[in-house]
Amino acid sequence: MNSTLTSAIAMCATTLFAAPALAQDASGTGEDIVVTGVRASLRSAADQKRNAAQIIDAITSEDIGKFPTENVADASQRITGVQITRTRGSGTGVSIRGLPTDFTRVQLNGSTLSSAIVDLRGGGAGGNIGRAFDFRLLPTEFVSAVEVTKSQTAEMQEGGLAGTINVKTVRPLELGKTTAVGSLFGVWNSNSGKTTPQASGLFSTTLADGRLGILVAGGYSRDRTETHSVNNVGWAVTSEATLRQDLNGDGDRADRFNIPSQIRTEIAREDRKRTVLTSVLEFQATDSVKLYAEGFYSKFDIEVESLENLHIFTGATGGVYDPSSTRFTTIDGIDPAQLAYGVPYATSIGLTNTDVRANDRINDSVAKTYYGKLGADFRNDDWSGGVSFAYSKSDQVGDNLNLAQIQRFQVAESCQTGQDICGISLSPESQARYLDPAQGVVASLNGAFDRKTHDRVNEFKADLRREFDNGWIRRISVGGVASWRKTFADATTLVVPASALASLAGLSRSTVQASGWGLGPYTQLVEASRGRFLGAYNGSEPFPTSWRASDTRALLAAISREQLAAVPGAIQENLSSVVDVRERIFAAYAQLDFASSDERISGNLGARIVSTRETAAGVAPDLNGLVVQSETGGTVTVPPAGAVAASNSYTKLLPSANLRFEVTPQVILRAGFSRTLSRPTLTQLSPSTTVSGGGGNYTITAGNPQLQPFTSTNYDLTAEWYPNRDTSVTLALFAKDLSTLVRSETDSVTLPVTFYTASTNTNVLRDQVFQRTRPVNAKGVTLKGFEVGYQQVFTFLPGPLANTGLQANYTYISNSDPDVLTAASKNNFNVSGFYEDSRIALRASYTWRDKFVSSGLPGGYGGLGVTTQARGNLDLNVTVNVTSQISVVFQGTNVLDDADRSRTTLGELPVDYYDVGHQYMLGVRFRF
Repeated sequence: MNSTLTSAIAMCATTLFAAPALAQDASGTGEDIVVTGVRASLRSAADQKRNAAQIIDAITSEDIGKFPTENVADASQRITGVQITRTRGSGTGVSIRGLPTDFTRVQLNGSTLSSAIVDLRGGGAGGNIGRAFDFRLLPTEFVSAVEVTKSQTAEMQEGGLAGTINVKTVRPLELGKTTAVGSLFGVWNSNSGKTTPQASGLFSTTLADGRLGILVAGGYSRDRTETHSVNNVGWAVTSEATLRQDLNGDGDRADRFNIPSQIRTEIAREDRKRTVLTSVLEFQATDSVKLYAEGFYSKFDIEVESLENLHIFTGATGGVYDPSSTRFTTIDGIDPAQLAYGVPYATSIGLTNTDVRANDRINDSVAKTYYGKLGADFRNDDWSGGVSFAYSKSDQVGDNLNLAQIQRFQVAESCQTGQDICGISLSPESQARYLDPAQGVVASLNGAFDRKTHDRVNEFKADLRREFDNGWIRRISVGGVASWRKTFADATTLVVPASALASLAGLSRSTVQASGWGLGPYTQLVEASRGRFLGAYNGSEPFPTSWRASDTRALLAAISREQLAAVPGAIQENLSSVVDVRERIFAAYAQLDFASSDERISGNLGARIVSTRETAAGVAPDLNGLVVQSETGGTVTVPPAGAVAASNSYTKLLPSANLRFEVTPQVILRAGFSRTLSRPTLTQLSPSTTVSGGGGNYTITAGNPQLQPFTSTNYDLTAEWYPNRDTSVTLALFAKDLSTLVRSETDSVTLPVTFYTASTNTNVLRDQVFQRTRPVNAKGVTLKGFEVGYQQVFTFLPGPLANTGLQANYTYISNSDPDVLTAASKNNFNVSGFYEDSRIALRASYTWRDKFVSSGLPGGYGGLGVTTQARGNLDLNVTVNVTSQISVVFQGTNVLDDADRSRTTLGELPVDYYDVGHQYMLGVRFRF
C-alpha cells in the first residue's frame, strides 16, 4: 500500500507541476465566453470544489429540470470515492470510500428526510429499517446540485462517518424569473418488454419586485421491470443417515456434510409507481432577512410478483438417486463456532423426493413520505445566522403473501467453485412431470399481512455567525441541533392452512398426493416475458427456464382479505419481532474560520459535542415454546414471555480542522482532520427477536439496544490543479481509523420445538439446532486509499473536436480486515466522454466497481461469507435541441446487460446471480 501511495503522489506531483500540455489555456480562468449544458455543469461543480473551505465534490444540473442522469445515485458515482448499490437495477444507496451505505448521511436541503420504505422479504418487522436514504424517492428534475462532503466541519450535522450528501433542490429566488419546465418520457425495460410513462413539471416565479419567490413542481413515473435470478439461499448440515446412503463407502452412515438448503430460480416482476409533489416559498422580507417554507410529498406504490421456484434439498424425503455423481469439496478457514466447521460440502448431489415449491410471492406496499420545513436566514453587517424547523414522516403498509405449494421431484444440484450460478437438473422421469399443474398440493397462504412501518423525525436547528474583516480570524460560528426520531414496525403475519383454503376456494383433493389439496385453477406457467430466462448468463450450468407456479393474485381476487383474516388463528401477531425505537439527539458546535491577509492560507477548526439517548421497547420471546408448522413452509410461531425495555445514552466530542493553501491561483493543497460518528441501524437497536425455519434453515436473529455508535478518526490530504475553468486534475489521499464496527455474533443453540402438522392434527416435540445471530460491537478497521480525478474540455482541438471532453476518476481502497468490512471495493473507476454543441449533446459513461464483501466473516452466510463480484455499467445519453426551448432526449442504462453476481468469500461457491436487463428512455424536455 505504501508503494502504491508513493507512486500516486509522484504521478500527481509530476502532473501538477510538469505537465504544461494540459494548460494550453491556463490564462483562460478569466474568459468571458458564456457556456451552457454539460460544460456549464462541470464548471459549476469545479468552482464549488475549488472555492470550498473543506473537501467537497458536486454534481450540478446542466439546466433547470435537466440533471445528468435520471437517478441521483447514478450521477453521484461520477464523483471520486463514490460507489452505489442497486435494487432491481435502480440506484438506491451510496457508499463513500468503501463504507456501507448506512455510514453515509443524506440530507434534503440540509435536513433529515425520514424513510419507512423497507423490503418485507427482508424478514423481521418490516425488513431492515436502516439510516440509508432511498434515492428512488426523489426525481432528478427537481434537483439543482448534489454535494458530497468528505471532510467534516464542526457546523455539519454528525451521522456521516463516511461522508455527507446534501441534495439541493431548485429555489425560486435563485432563478429570479418566471420559468416553466417539463418533461415527458417513455421508459422501456428489456426483460419485461414493457413501456411506461414518466412525466414532470416545474413552475417558478417571483413577485413583489423579486422579493417573493414561489415554486411548485410535480412528477409521476411508472417502471415495470423484470429481474431474473438464481440464488443459493444457504448451506445446511445433513448426514448419510438422513439420506440413507453410505456415500464414501466406509461401512457406516455416520458422516456429516453440507448440502444446499435451497436453490431458487426466480422471475420478479415489479410495477413501481412514484408520485411526487414539492413546493418552495421564499420571501426576502428585508435586505437582511429571508423567510422560507418548503414541502415535499412522495407516494411510492410498489407491486412485486416474485415467481419463485425453490428446490429445497433439506426437505427431500428420499435418498440419493445417483450416488456415483456425488462430489464433495472441503473449505478451509471456517470459524470453529459455525455448524459447518470441518464438514465437507456436496458440490454435486441428486436427491429423491426433493421438496420443490414453485410459489407466487406477492410483495405489495404503499409508502408515503411527507416533509415540511420553515426557516429564516438573516445577515446584518457582520452578523448572520438562521433558524429552521423540519418535520418529516414516512409510513408504509404492505403484504408479502405467498401461496405455497409442495411438489416432489428427483433434483440434482451442481454448485461448483468459481461458477456464477448453482445448476439445477432433473431426472428424465421428473422432467416429464415438471410442468404438470396436478403435481402440486397446497401448503398454505402465508406471509406478512397489512404490515405497517412508521418513521418520524423532528429537527430544530439554529446557527449564529460573526464575520471579521481584518486579521487571521475571519468568522466565528456557533449553533446547535435538537432532533427527535421515532420508528415503529409491527410484525403481523397471516397463515392460512391448506384445509381452510380448500374450504374457502372450493379446492379438490390432489390426484397425485392423496393427503393434500390440489391448487385447482390457481396455477400459472412461468416464463420470461421477453427472450429467455436468465438471458445475461452465458455459462454451462443447467437450470429450468420455465416452471409451474401457484397464482397468488388469482386466489386473492377470489377470496377477500376479510375472509382470510377471519380464519381462526390465521392472524398472528409476532410481538417479539416488533421494532419500537425512539432516539433523541442534542448537538452543539463552535467553529472558527481563519485566513491570511492575502487569503492564500485559509481554513477552519472547531468541535461538535453530541448527546444521544435511545430507548427501545419490545417483547421478549419464549424460545422454549416454539411451534413450527411443517406444512406451511416452516413458519414459526413465537410465544411472548413478557415486555422488555432498554435504553442507551452516550456523549461524543467530535473535533475537526481543515486547511487550504493556495500555492498559485491554479494549484491548491488541502489537509483535513476530523472525528466522525454513525449510529447503528434502527433495527439493530431494537430488542426484537425473529425466528425462522423456512427451507430447513433454522435461525434466530436478535437486535441489541446496547450497541454503541461507530466513530472514526479521519485524515485527508488533497492536491488540486485548475489550469483553466474547463480543466482540473485532483489527487486525494485519505485514511480512516474506525474504533469499532457492528458485527454479527453467531453461535448454535439447541431448543425444544413442537412440529405441528395440520393435515393430521399431530404434534411432535423434538430438539432442533438453531443458528443464533445478534449484532455486537467488535474491533474496528483501518481504511487507506487515494482518489485521482481528471476532467477537461478539449477546446484546443480543431473543428468539432473542440466540443468534446472527458471526465474520469479512479479510487483505490485498502482496509485492515478485508474479509469482514462490507462495501469496500479495492479498485473503482468511472470514465465519461461527451460531445456538445448548440444542437446536440452526447455522453457515454462507464463505471467499474471491484468486488466487495457483502456478508462478512466469521458468521456471514453460515461461516463462508459472501463477496459481490466486480461489475461494470455503461450508460448513454443523447440530447437533440429541436429549438432553444424543446429538446428530444434518449437515455440508456446498463446497455451492456451486466449482471450482479456474488460468491462465497471462502471457497468461491456461487450464491446469487441477478439479471436486471437494460433500460431505454425516449422523450422530450421543454422550457419556457
